Amino acid sequence: MQYNQTRYKRMKSILSFLLILCIGVFSGIAQTNMTKIKDGTLSGTSPTPNPGVILELESANKGFLAPRLTTQQRDAIAVVNRTDGLLIYNKTTGCFNYWSEAQDTWLSLCGTPPPAVFDISTIQCSAITVSGTFKQGKNLDTANYLTIPVTVTQAGTYEVTALTDNGYYFTTKGTFPLAGTYTIILNGVGTPNTGYPSTDPGDLLTITLNNKPSTCQKRVFVENANVSYTVDCPQTVVEGEYMIGRALVPANKMILKVAVTTVGYWSIATNTINGYSFRGTGTFSTTGAHTIELLGTGTPLASGVNKFNFTTNSDTDTRRSCTDIEVTVLPIKYTVACAQAVVAGVYKQDEAMTASNTVTIKATVQATGETTIKTNTVAGIYFTSGPLSFDTLEERDVVLTAVGTPTTAGNQTYTLDLAVGMVATCSFDVPITAQPVAYSLTCSTITIAGTYAPNIPMNAANTMKVSVNVQYPGAYTITTNTVNGVTFSASGSFALTGTQEVILTASGTPTSGGTHRYTLTTNSALGANTCNKNVEFIYRKINILGLGGGGYQPGSAAATYSSRGILQAAANFGPNGKVKVDGLIIFDGGYSVGATLRNHINSKKIDVIIIGYNYQPDAGSIAILADFVKNKKGVLLHSQENDAPGTRNLINAIAHSSATAVSGTGTTYVNPILNVDDPILNGPFGDIRNKHSGSDVNNSYYVTGYSSEFTSFSHQEGNTSRSWFLKHESLGYVYCGDSGWIAGDASNTSTTIWPAPMTAVGGAPISKAYYGGVTVYNSIMYANAVTWAIKYVQEHTDVDYNVQ
Repeated sequence: MQYNQTRYKRMKSILSFLLILCIGVFSGIAQTNMTKIKDGTLSGTSPTPNPGVILELESANKGFLAPRLTTQQRDAIAVVNRTDGLLIYNKTTGCFNYWSEAQDTWLSLCGTPPPAVFDISTIQCSAITVSGTFKQGKNLDTANYLTIPVTVTQAGTYEVTALTDNGYYFTTKGTFPLAGTYTIILNGVGTPNTGYPSTDPGDLLTITLNNKPSTCQKRVFVENANVSYTVDCPQTVVEGEYMIGRALVPANKMILKVAVTTVGYWSIATNTINGYSFRGTGTFSTTGAHTIELLGTGTPLASGVNKFNFTTNSDTDTRRSCTDIEVTVLPIKYTVACAQAVVAGVYKQDEAMTASNTVTIKATVQATGETTIKTNTVAGIYFTSGPLSFDTLEERDVVLTAVGTPTTAGNQTYTLDLAVGMVATCSFDVPITAQPVAYSLTCSTITIAGTYAPNIPMNAANTMKVSVNVQYPGAYTITTNTVNGVTFSASGSFALTGTQEVILTASGTPTSGGTHRYTLTTNSALGANTCNKNVEFIYRKINILGLGGGGYQPGSAAATYSSRGILQAAANFGPNGKVKVDGLIIFDGGYSVGATLRNHINSKKIDVIIIGYNYQPDAGSIAILADFVKNKKGVLLHSQENDAPGTRNLINAIAHSSATAVSGTGTTYVNPILNVDDPILNGPFGDIRNKHSGSDVNNSYYVTGYSSEFTSFSHQEGNTSRSWFLKHESLGYVYCGDSGWIAGDASNTSTTIWPAPMTAVGGAPISKAYYGGVTVYNSIMYANAVTWAIKYVQEHTDVDYNVQ
């Protein structure tokens, strides 16, 4: 009853520990509330645990699974980690075990009692009795036993052993039902190997109680066998092979020649050297010459010559016989073969090796032992097996693991170091893949060389040079997109790392002039690394026809007047000018109309027409001009201030609106420029948005009701509906309401006339302080408009001027 109550209390303690353990696992789910875990196999039950339960598990077909360990695994848990109440399921015994700090042992929940607590007192130690006769070479029987009194302070299971070093021992086990004093009997097992003279105290017993040593000591006397024999030491023969780490087998033995003078039980043993020894026993039934065997046991630890001594039970040799019997333990010996080496893993330049980078070779073991196989270091890595233990004589695979980071690509050869026991070395190859070519462009270094002009094929002088920073050498390709009929490209191979220059050569034939944007792309493994570079192409020669008179149109104006001087200034329009063009050819058409006008356009292959003061086209000329804009895709810069009906008709011929009206009523000297993003208002000669334009002599026309195809760039001051400057959205047509909008020179300072000045040197278009202290920007608007016209006609003009 006492035992059952104790068992119940312990099981209750273990279950409590189980609940606490589970709460720890699910602490992240429920910090302050009790927890119930349902798997859905039961319905209609409460989602919360029963009152007083910290954790409830609910299932109709599942259980709780504790950690499962074997007895060996359980006992391997470090003592410092054995918390009181630690629970496991023992797979060896099929029972739950828990650790008891009070008992200092693992206890079972299978119904078996706990280990007893008991000891042997000093008085009880002296009362131990040895029964039976113990004789060298004679097996113990039921008459050979020990009687030991013990005192039990806690009931439970017990196991008591009394061990000797002489081939026999005593043992017993059982259960103490209650505390108290008991006398237990330990049965003898085994055969004494050594006997003693009458003066010898005998074998010392080592007594343990439930695996705990006892301080009580007792001796057992073993009688001599009274055998006499002499070993012929020089005739000793050692048989078998002895190798490091290889346990001895029956073939490992010593053959002895002995001369027996008195028959009886014999026992011969060697000392233990280097982890192994030899022993033999038997009975001589006749006198005379005998051959006996001593069998080897143990495992040699190191190679070399070991010298053994014999201890016998012969009365003749007084127990000592034969010294320095030599046994040789072979050193490790093996051969390696690399011919069929298996290389595993990916080997890539500058990528660190991992456990997957291995090479497997063959090793044939001829003598066992421990070694380490390693290669030389090549290209930043080497291969090693780590410590190896060859314990069997066989061919086996040896896995060498790569260490380091490859520095050089290519097929690399690795040679095994001549390690301990290796008969001869060998080599194997490992291919290391190069990193893909990797480099970056330095966009700020790009320079352009050569001349770029429409219809002139590119040659070797047309290049784009860029600096690159090479991280990994290799074949490279750098190219641009194709723009304006031209592509830049370069290919080759980087042999070195670092900063280098690459020259891309242009190919193709440009189709037009102007500034074109090229994007450089590469085959670099670094990913997106692009640069953008503008290349200016010289526009082809542009033929300009001026209509009207005086200094108001470039054909009739002197070079000192802005209308002509700005266009003829090489710094403005020329091969090296701000606008790169092969030249502007200016023709004076005067007041030509009709067939004369058509002939001028066709024969001179006119690209741009600039109408100045007092040119009043008739209906036929308006049709010719409209055809020039709409069909020939030329550009017409139309200015008019003295023929309102003709102006309206020409505007409507480009884009008709029944509401178009042209009037000079309420003219002003200055007109605000709108904030419109257009190359005429924001071009190479300046940004004039939100500034002012000026009228010459305050007699401008303004347009209202114009077609939605037009965009107004400038209007009358105070009246946004009256446009002073119009541009068609898609055709090459511009209208300005003042025929003197491009009139000016380098010296006139009037604030009411000639609103388009230029510099005296270079003919650059500049602004002018004008009426009412307002600055006007007509010259810059004019230069930007001509720039726009040049680009437009190269992209649109039909060059077949023979069509009437």
